[in-house]
Amino acid sequence: EKIPYIGRVLNGLYYNFWQDETHVQGIWRRCTLDEYRKAEPEWELVLDLDALSAESGVSWVWGGSTLLDEGPGVRKDRVMVSLSRGGADAKVSREFDLDAKEFLA
Repeated sequence: EKIPYIGRVLNGLYYNFWQDETHVQGIWRRCTLDEYRKAEPEWELVLDLDALSAESGVSWVWGGSTLLDEGPGVRKDRVMVSLSRGGADAKVSREFDLDAKEFLA
């Protein structure tokens, strides 16, 4: 049985990157701590790499996220998401809005 590892906590939400037979390239998802403590938490989808790859025609591989921290008192709602084409060493970093759950232009 796979246990969902929490990779980041932001604004009271617990983030997890998950891969399985349904999500081969993976999904980035989040939930509250109360939800995470349940036997079967309900996760909110943040980013679906399988869908992104199908849409763009590029096989994207997750490389992690880096918080854009603008200092104390400023809500943490932006990260840089790192992806690589097909798992190559070179990475592409794109700014991602956690509230809108989308990349910024």
